[in-house]
Amino acid sequence: MQCMLQAFSDGDNFELGRRVLINDEKLWPMAKGCKHGPQTRECYFIPLTNCKISDVDPIDDGSVAVLAGAKDEYDRSVRTLYSSHQKYARLTNDKISWSKLPGAANDHSHTALVAAFLAYNLQPQPWLKKEIDVRLRRSIPLDLDPDRTVGVPIRRSDKCFGHKISGSAGGELDCPPLEEYLDAVKNFTRFDPLISNIIVTSEDPTACSEFIAMLNKELPNLRVLTNVGDVQQGTGSASKLEAYKDIVNNADVVASALTSFHMHLRARYFVMTTKSTWTSSIAIFARIFGFASEIYVIDIGRNSNSYADIARRGG
Repeated sequence: MQCMLQAFSDGDNFELGRRVLINDEKLWPMAKGCKHGPQTRECYFIPLTNCKISDVDPIDDGSVAVLAGAKDEYDRSVRTLYSSHQKYARLTNDKISWSKLPGAANDHSHTALVAAFLAYNLQPQPWLKKEIDVRLRRSIPLDLDPDRTVGVPIRRSDKCFGHKISGSAGGELDCPPLEEYLDAVKNFTRFDPLISNIIVTSEDPTACSEFIAMLNKELPNLRVLTNVGDVQQGTGSASKLEAYKDIVNNADVVASALTSFHMHLRARYFVMTTKSTWTSSIAIFARIFGFASEIYVIDIGRNSNSYADIARRGG
């Protein structure tokens, strides 16, 4: 998402016409066996545009530009841009001016723009929206006060360096021990003694149950909320799902994950891990679309990147 946003903000001359982003029509592993539409992202999410790849200018046409890398220059007046198989993005300090939003950077933060872009890209299809709503009603008590709630989305399993999960990549995150999550929650409770709820989710069932056991022992006064019926598929890799739980279908995994995402929007305090796009996206989204009056984040990650910086500090 961040790379797509940067590509949109790459200094195109706005007066020459607005760009329309058209995804390719490749099959998406998570949409395998889709009962609600094509086996692409559109199984779950509303299309970004009605345009198709077949509608664009041929790649060998004179009115197109082919971008092989992030440093390629091109004529901003050409109608069609093709990107390479690599993510095309060029970092820019001003991601607001291209949008021509009233007030520009004075009224719109980078955080707000990223959150709006996420919301635009992840608009659920009606069937998925209904499924998420049913799961949320099952998991969120009516008396929940977001301003008295901590959100702890634990990203584990095949995300971690040194994991022992067969058939998955080697991991990309130095995952902190659960004790560090607990210490962060304790810091929040010292800062705000009125905290009374904690939302705990994870794709890793073992990490989730172990952390809840720690909470029950160390912070027994907190009400623990979980995603009731969470699939907890044991992986964040869509293409590897069948290697973990062959009795789980893809639609359940997507609905379950997005339910966890929406649950955390009912929190004010967050424990996140840097370099986890999942936990960073939750914090960014909560800053703009969450239910709490303010957002506070403790980052216990051991890596750093610009996306997590936005999640941690806002701005």
